[in-house]
Amino acid sequence: MIVTPSFVISLVLAILIGLMIGFERSYRAGLEQSPKSAGMRTFIVVCIVGFLFADFFESEPFVLIATVVTFSSLILSLNMIRTLDNEPGLTTSITLLVVFLSGIFIGLGYPLIAVFVGLVTLSLVSSKRLLHRFADLLSDQELESAMRFLAVALIVLPITYTFGPIHPLIGPGRIFDPTKAVLMVLFVSSISFTSYIVINLFGTSKGMELSAFIGGLVSSAAATASMSEKCKKNPGLLDVSTVCILLTNASMFIRDYIIIFVMGGIILAVQLAVPVAVLLVLTILISVYIIKKKITKVDTVNLDLENPFALKPALKFALIFSIVWASTYILQNQFGSVGVYIVSVGGLISTTSVSASLAAMYASGEISSSTAISTILLAFGLSSFSKIFIARGYVKGLAKSLAWPMILTGTISFIMMVLIN
Repeated sequence: MIVTPSFVISLVLAILIGLMIGFERSYRAGLEQSPKSAGMRTFIVVCIVGFLFADFFESEPFVLIATVVTFSSLILSLNMIRTLDNEPGLTTSITLLVVFLSGIFIGLGYPLIAVFVGLVTLSLVSSKRLLHRFADLLSDQELESAMRFLAVALIVLPITYTFGPIHPLIGPGRIFDPTKAVLMVLFVSSISFTSYIVINLFGTSKGMELSAFIGGLVSSAAATASMSEKCKKNPGLLDVSTVCILLTNASMFIRDYIIIFVMGGIILAVQLAVPVAVLLVLTILISVYIIKKKITKVDTVNLDLENPFALKPALKFALIFSIVWASTYILQNQFGSVGVYIVSVGGLISTTSVSASLAAMYASGEISSSTAISTILLAFGLSSFSKIFIARGYVKGLAKSLAWPMILTGTISFIMMVLIN
């Protein structure tokens, strides 16, 4: 065998991955004064062994599979022995297995995957306190819901991709791409879940305004309903609730704009930047005006929001997203751009579904940027009006207080829509 520069570079990379993770494990063991079952040298050697096996037996997949199974069994056995010796903990053993697999990735010619896996592993094993605090923020039911959702999503995702095209219009790279839909649900739920964690992390100690703004990233409709219910129980929160609902609308604009950028690309995002900025600034200015004019003391209140990683809200979004996507395609073919505007009615339920669907259809070349932008703006306007009706279901006075700001915001959305056309 000839030692090539590529072999040397790969070997050095394997050493570095083993070194950085082994150093963290040794450092952690020293901090916790726990028995050190594997140190830096062990991790380096394991990564090198994985690399050498993959490099030598690259053309013999069964040998590699047998090697991985054998090493995994060995790690499991060692961990069982540690458990019998009253030394619980799976982290180091599993990390050792991941380092071994990283070495195999390097040997198979996938160094970037090995580096990515190594960095993710290092981040996870070095963030023990943060992860424990994260777990403490959520109830057992919320954690169970999140894990169940992720399990289902990670199973469905490869299935939708593996099946390939199942219809001339449905499949990877087709008009409706199920894989893209699942990724969209994961992305939106991740934004919402992050906001949900922030609310649990900081509570309402920073005031209702911050809680409402972050809550709007989870679901502006749900946050509006929650705030309206609080106002019904405490009429003194009328003005504060008005401001908070306006801020949920503002965070809705931000969330949808991020989704439009991801799904539609930078060109669509740039064209939509000014309209979204106008709506966002207008909403914030109205909120500041009401605060200075009517509010002397900011109360705090807990928002009742459903875990975004629960299956119910995720499936609801997926259903609305799919309906809007299919409706857009059908109406576009039947009635042209005028038909697409009909799907903006979905903004009464979820502007995010409308924004994501239209941005994706623009990216696939099914609709023009002007049609996508004007329909999204129409959905924004209808969503603003819907907040009045949501509030009306709880407190008439709150709906009356919201009427002029939301009507103004909605009207501006409609005007910009007309101007774009």
